[in-house]
Amino acid sequence: MPLRTYRSKNLFRITAIALCLTAAYSPVVASQETKKEAALSPCSSGATPACPSAAATNEILEASGQGAADLPDKPEPQDQSNPPRPSSQTQDENNAILFLPVATPERLSFSDKFTIYAHQTFGPPALIFPAFAAGFGMANPKSHYPREWRDGGGAFGRLYGDSFATVSSQRTARFLTGAALQEDPRYVRSSSTNPLARTMHALAFTFVDKTDSGRNTIAFSNFAGAAAGGFVGRAYLPNGYNDLTHAEQRMTIQFAGIAFQNIAAEFQPQWGPIARKLHIQKILPEWWVAQHDK
Repeated sequence: MPLRTYRSKNLFRITAIALCLTAAYSPVVASQETKKEAALSPCSSGATPACPSAAATNEILEASGQGAADLPDKPEPQDQSNPPRPSSQTQDENNAILFLPVATPERLSFSDKFTIYAHQTFGPPALIFPAFAAGFGMANPKSHYPREWRDGGGAFGRLYGDSFATVSSQRTARFLTGAALQEDPRYVRSSSTNPLARTMHALAFTFVDKTDSGRNTIAFSNFAGAAAGGFVGRAYLPNGYNDLTHAEQRMTIQFAGIAFQNIAAEFQPQWGPIARKLHIQKILPEWWVAQHDK
């Protein structure tokens, strides 16, 4: 009997201590959950500790607000509607050898078209490539060319001028015709992954290209450019090569050259990395590729 009474007293004491601890801990838990006000429960008498006053509670909240003010500001998110545009150097990273503008969502203005035309016609590639054509022409001269077109520095100058006049006439006619008829001078790649289908798309784009609004149209600028490049030689080529037949042959070659440029632009994602692996861009100067925003 005494043992049972002793155990009962211990049980009552443990229960009273647990109740007091629970009553003291519950206001702290409530204040942490709300984080705005201390949800103070009615204080019990006896062994429970005294409840904090309203002034003490306000001091705690003010201290918390001061600590939050000392924290660094949250970084503001960047405007996703206007993401930073890639630099023109990134857009032209595959144009190490040929400047082949490919269509982007932006619509070109007349100034943009003129920038593309000026670089294609008077940029470094347009001035350097005719030298290779002239050198090849002197190494393999046409049999019926007169001597002044086959030997010496004068022959090199004539062949260089012929090559430059042909290309510049073609591109000038393409630019003027495209600007007048609102044709987009950029190439639009195929969405297919089949090499044959992509090649056929590039060839078809030589005959049918896009307008500034994105509609299909007859590529009048390509026909005008090929005709100008083919017939300009009638003004200065030696006799026997300045007739209509040779002019038509040269026009056909110019049109085929436009088709080849479209094929090169179509497969640029494939041969561009190869050019970079060969470190061609490190060999060529930076001004080789035009810097533009479109």
